[in-house]
Amino acid sequence: MGYYDQQPQQEKPPGCLDALLITRAVFGVLMWPVLALFLVLADLGVIFYLFTIHPALALIPLALSGGALWLFAKWEQQRFRPPGL
Repeated sequence: MGYYDQQPQQEKPPGCLDALLITRAVFGVLMWPVLALFLVLADLGVIFYLFTIHPALALIPLALSGGALWLFAKWEQQRFRPPGL
């Protein structure tokens, strides 16, 4: 039967700084997908609003959205090449 002279050191309980650090990490990961989602929803809202004013006006944001999708597809093709090409 051993006797310990010292009490075992207890770890400090997690504090507010730990919670803020975890929150910042989660928001850092989720920021770009959430921003993209909000931009797509805003784009759809503008398209529907312009459709209510005049259908020809909706062609402007539709063309811009199509161009943005095309540029994104080209960027993705160059950035993520399949192996062997």
